[in-house]
Amino acid sequence: MVDAGWNLWLPGPLREILDALGASEGVRRRAARSLDAPAAPALLAEWERFRLVAPSRLDVPGTPSELDVEQAVALLEGLGLAIGDPPRPVAQPHPVETVLTLDHEDVSDLERLRAATDVGPIATPTSDLPDPTARFGGEKTGRNDPCPCGSGRKFKKCHGV
Repeated sequence: MVDAGWNLWLPGPLREILDALGASEGVRRRAARSLDAPAAPALLAEWERFRLVAPSRLDVPGTPSELDVEQAVALLEGLGLAIGDPPRPVAQPHPVETVLTLDHEDVSDLERLRAATDVGPIATPTSDLPDPTARFGGEKTGRNDPCPCGSGRKFKKCHGV
C-alpha cells in the first residue's frame, strides 16, 4: 500500500511533537508533557495501530509513556518527517510504502477510517435546496419598530443604519 504520508498514522503524542518542532519553547514543553500524560484506551489503540505499520527498522516502544522527546524526534526522523539539528518538520514528506498483514478486524477498522475521510457524492440535489434570495420572517421591519435582534432598541438605532 502506498500512503500519502505518515501524518494519518501518527498517534497523538508524536503528532504534537511534530507540530512543536520549530515552535516556541512553551509549545515544545506542552508537547513534551503530552508524552507523560496517562494514556487513554483510545490513545493506546492508536499507538498499537502505529506500531503495526511502523517500519521494523524503527524501535517503537510498547506504550507512549515509554517514549521521551529525544526518542520521539528520532522516530520522526526515521519516518522522514523531521530533519536537521535542531530538528524541524520536513515541508514535503515522501510517500511511504507499507506492507501490512491484517486480520478481518484490522481491515474493518482501516475501512472505517478511510470511509470517515471520504465525503462521497452530494446526497441532496441542488434543486431541492431553498432559494438563497428567499426572505423569511414576514414583513419588512419599520424604522421605529423594535430591532428583531432582540436588543430592545429601535431598528433605526440598532441595525437600520
